[in-house]
Amino acid sequence: MKNISLGLVILSLLIVSCTTESIDNTESINGKVSSKKSEKSVRLVQNLTPENPANIYDLAGKLHNDILDVYLTGNYQYNTIAQISQQVEAIAAENNDLVLLTVGTNLPNNLDVIQEIVDNPHAKLEEAIANSTMTNVAKGSLSSFMNDVVLWKNDEYGAIYQSIISYESSVMTNPQFNNEDKRIILTTSSIVRYSLYYSKGRKDEDWDSSVGNRVGGLSGAINNSSIAITRSLVTGIMINNLVPY
Repeated sequence: MKNISLGLVILSLLIVSCTTESIDNTESINGKVSSKKSEKSVRLVQNLTPENPANIYDLAGKLHNDILDVYLTGNYQYNTIAQISQQVEAIAAENNDLVLLTVGTNLPNNLDVIQEIVDNPHAKLEEAIANSTMTNVAKGSLSSFMNDVVLWKNDEYGAIYQSIISYESSVMTNPQFNNEDKRIILTTSSIVRYSLYYSKGRKDEDWDSSVGNRVGGLSGAINNSSIAITRSLVTGIMINNLVPY
């Protein structure tokens, strides 16, 4: 009986040893696979770019990020809307490409409007859309898009990018939208696409794309595409300054 019992104990130990080793090997393999997937995900984000050449107002988003780069690199310590606006407009004036988006008179930023957006971006969003000259169908479309963007907050940039360019494609081919509808929507979507890339795709620690940043772009786009850029930037920078880190 002792020999049999000893044999069963040894057999049990061997089984436990083999099972533990198998689990360790499986966990190790799973860990390596997970690590490779994570590395691949990081590489995909790094390789992504925010451009959409099909959008004829794509330059608006590009200039938004270019001017933001210069501003953040300058490490300015401005903490009022007036100071930020003055510096952003000075940087923008040095960018010759901004002229390509200017239609009509390029007025300075309306500081009161920016303050209202900073104070209550959601209310100002609906107000800006409702009071715009867009057709009703375009107003509804842009409102839905802006609400969708909020829901994408935790999504990877690649998925967000695909959703935005898909929306832009539908706007460009929609016969119900007139040229002004398309200009306002496509300028806004371009700034949204690039701004989200700046904060999410590049994971820039000095910039967090906010609702106010996007509303600033939209309300500015109703005037013209160049104002959309500077108003978006001033609003976003001011809101970022107010957020404690």
